[in-house]
Amino acid sequence: MIARLLLATALTLSLTACSTDPVNETHNGDLATGDSTHPRDGSFYDMYTFEAKEGWQIKVRMNSPAFDTYLQLRRQGVDDSAFLQENDDINGTDKNSEIAITAPASGTYVVWANSYDSGATGAYTLQIQANPAQ
Repeated sequence: MIARLLLATALTLSLTACSTDPVNETHNGDLATGDSTHPRDGSFYDMYTFEAKEGWQIKVRMNSPAFDTYLQLRRQGVDDSAFLQENDDINGTDKNSEIAITAPASGTYVVWANSYDSGATGAYTLQIQANPAQ
């Protein structure tokens, strides 16, 4: 009886550890000299990670009054040259960036929040949402 209880407890804990909670984060950041630089164009970037499950809706939005924003969404462990999606401008009149996709696999996702122009610095707001499809 005790062995069954211990096994049931261990199984419950392992299943709980594997669960992924929906993500709803807002980050107030600042691109600055000394930040990591993008290998393609030398622009500064900050990196954020989050967990999502296959089929979840992911939405990432970056706004800045100081510079033209640029986003890349990647999966951790996938070659950096093989990002999932990138976005420069939401549209012709909005220089902010937004990515909206369905997660192709469960795992850790990485957001590179950077500027379109090399050397651009300043404050920004980054919103990350990852939720089960409704």
